[in-house]
Amino acid sequence: MKAKRNIQLVNVRTSVVLETAIWDAVGEILLRENLDLNGFCQMVDKRRRGFNLTSAIRVVVVIYYRTLAHEQQQFSGATPSLKQLNAPDPECRQSRFYLLF
Repeated sequence: MKAKRNIQLVNVRTSVVLETAIWDAVGEILLRENLDLNGFCQMVDKRRRGFNLTSAIRVVVVIYYRTLAHEQQQFSGATPSLKQLNAPDPECRQSRFYLLF
């Protein structure tokens, strides 16, 4: 199922339609990184390198969670579970998202 969100880019108001699972993942990233949706979308928009915005958001979500999983695996030496992926990690909080940009 897909859902639409209205966002404000620098000088443009637009809508983004994504799968609800992607919106859920974006919401978790926003909470973990203390960001708002408009700010997140503006950062993605500035650096999307030819992708359309919805595709760029999907790519950022995948990279974010792959980076998180890699960090957790290095820390524990094992493949992380979903529960471990959702656990807050204050030391990695800023580096994980901002490394994408």
